[in-house]
Amino acid sequence: MSTPQWRQLTDHLMSVTEKIYEGWNSRDGWDNYTQWGREFGENGVPWCVIFDWCMYHDVGLDSIVPKVDNVTAFTAWAKERGQWSAYPSVGAWVNFGNGAHTEIVTGFDSDTVYTKGGNSIQAGASDHGQGNGVWSHSHPRRSDYVTGYFAPTYPDGQCPPTADPHDPRGGAAVASWRWTPPAPAFEPFPGTAFFARGRRSPVIAAMHARLVAVGCDRYQSSANTDVWGSGDENSYKAWQQKLGYTGTDADGIPGPTSWAKLQVPNT
Repeated sequence: MSTPQWRQLTDHLMSVTEKIYEGWNSRDGWDNYTQWGREFGENGVPWCVIFDWCMYHDVGLDSIVPKVDNVTAFTAWAKERGQWSAYPSVGAWVNFGNGAHTEIVTGFDSDTVYTKGGNSIQAGASDHGQGNGVWSHSHPRRSDYVTGYFAPTYPDGQCPPTADPHDPRGGAAVASWRWTPPAPAFEPFPGTAFFARGRRSPVIAAMHARLVAVGCDRYQSSANTDVWGSGDENSYKAWQQKLGYTGTDADGIPGPTSWAKLQVPNT
């Protein structure tokens, strides 16, 4: 099953490093020149809405959001299309301060909405009215500062986690949702000491299957595929040799480089 589009959007947003992205000069302060301004085609201007749009553009979803540069404009756009809500949902553009700022919702619970956005400042810092980077924040859901939410409709028809009991996208309201990193596609290297005689683990079974799949089957039995033993060492040695290792570098004990290239599926 493919990853829902709202999840693709959120994973991309959360992959953006939190730091200052603008330049500084003594005359104007932070200058509003960023990579997202270049992507949007309008640089050197306040870019909180621009950042929201770019996150959608980066994952091929810009057709479902307006290409505008101010909060009031996207709020009006959303209301005209029935995509405005008083409740948070993941991926929604929040209107802060009745048009003052926007960020994208990354989670919520009964009392708090969690967001991440551009042209903002690190929590607890002061910018004298100017944003300077990409940062995550949390706000009380019922604060007067939270004006409402633009909740886009995704082309794949899947509704993101939502607190709206009447979300028009068809999703059932949930009490809370917080973003966590997606599980890696492949098992991370567990360390050399992990591969000890008699060790039983589903990771070893997954490795066994991969060694067979890549033509390095030196096993004498199909029993106990989840227990590390001589068959694993012989098969892993064949894998190391297939990669070009020789001598003591092909000792049958996994190392981080050969393990990464084997691509053992995450268990």
